[in-house]
Amino acid sequence: MNFREHLQPPHSIEGSSTLNTKEAWFVIFLFSFVTIMLLIVGSVGSKVLGIIFPLGAFAVGWFLYFRHPTIYIGFVWWLFFLVSFVRRFADFRSGAFTDSSPILLAPFMAILVCAHTLYFNLPKAREQGTTPFILALASTGYGYCVGILNGALPVKATVAILGWISPILFGYHLYTNWRRYPEYRAVIQKAFLWGGLVMGIYGVYQYMTAPQWDCLWLIGSGLTSSAGRPEPFGMRVWSTLNSPGPFGDVMATILLILFSSASPLILPAAIAGGLAFLLSSVRVAWIGWLFGMLFISTSLRPRQQLRLITLFSVLALFIVPLSTVEPFSTTISKRLETLSDIQNDTSAQDRQGVYKRFFQSGMYNYIGDGIGLNEIVDSGPLSLVLDLGWLGTIPYLGSLLLLATTLIGNLKKQADLFIKLAGAILIKSTVFFLATRVTSGIHGMLIWSFLGIGLSGQRYFKYQMALQMENIVEKGVEKTLDVEAS
Repeated sequence: MNFREHLQPPHSIEGSSTLNTKEAWFVIFLFSFVTIMLLIVGSVGSKVLGIIFPLGAFAVGWFLYFRHPTIYIGFVWWLFFLVSFVRRFADFRSGAFTDSSPILLAPFMAILVCAHTLYFNLPKAREQGTTPFILALASTGYGYCVGILNGALPVKATVAILGWISPILFGYHLYTNWRRYPEYRAVIQKAFLWGGLVMGIYGVYQYMTAPQWDCLWLIGSGLTSSAGRPEPFGMRVWSTLNSPGPFGDVMATILLILFSSASPLILPAAIAGGLAFLLSSVRVAWIGWLFGMLFISTSLRPRQQLRLITLFSVLALFIVPLSTVEPFSTTISKRLETLSDIQNDTSAQDRQGVYKRFFQSGMYNYIGDGIGLNEIVDSGPLSLVLDLGWLGTIPYLGSLLLLATTLIGNLKKQADLFIKLAGAILIKSTVFFLATRVTSGIHGMLIWSFLGIGLSGQRYFKYQMALQMENIVEKGVEKTLDVEAS
């Protein structure tokens, strides 16, 4: 077997891409139709949806994973984009806020199908370079066992660990299927482009009208002190997500990814998403996006820098005027002013107190409390040590750092803009890591997914270069043989 044969994609991967996608969209349409019908029915339908939605997401995810793997990637992201909205509307239709809605499990159930990727590729971890992913999964397993031993409720601990392992599994899946990088890149770009447009438009609508289902959630969750008042122009935007923080993280990511897209929808998506992003009032997201922009601007080639500057200038021409007129200017300007007044900022002071307590006592937590016992803490490092202890934190954090340095360290050699943006998203997520738990849920998805797709892209282009080199060698050998024969 020659070098080219060794590098060829498995036959099943090539064949699956030729399948008729109509059946995939029919299954997704059926899933969406059943969801909408149950919501229309009212209270009974909404309660039934609590069971049907996560199970349906698992079934559809299973079907797409094996039959239409590219569409599967987009389906998972749209579940994350919309699941919180479905939950809020279901609560509204049932007439009461649900503290722990099973609907929210849907995207994690869809990702569990990726356990097949882990099972199939685990024996090849060393050969494939996926050991860091395995170590991170082992660390979460350790945290789960410690949590159960320390008295965490099995159901609560199991739900919690789903939020931890799903992002790692998904990133692992993206990386091990590096041969599909162009397809996965395209579907992620499209999902985030349309996601930015939909979430941006709804976010502005949410701010201006305060829909009843959002007000019900805001009051029931008890976040009126941090997420705003349940009235028009009084909310901090969280759009279709679960709170302003996750929305700020997702939208910061979207506003970075848009620079790699070539769709005519870039401008409307960026305008709607950018305005909603400002109205979320999530300062850590603003700072993270700025750091991501600064990072990407230094790693681009001249033509890419010109594209970035042009798009940014056009976006500023629309966003700046909109943000300086009522009813948007007061909310945005007040939040911007707090960036220069940290001493009187209660949020910043509370976070300083969290870190102070961490260095006084938390840093000596070697074994950890376990997953499923602690609530969300406004500190990524503290959250890791509390949940996993140093025994679990060191391999988990070490795996993240190893993968991140591998990706970022090789960015200058890459011409692909999307891979560079994956590095910028990691820089943005580092800012979030200092302010909140980013190891689970949508925060974790953004980190592990873009680690996986970024490393996947690097491996894909390395493979392409190897093929080109082999072609050059083969042509050289053929030319030499022709000369000798003559």
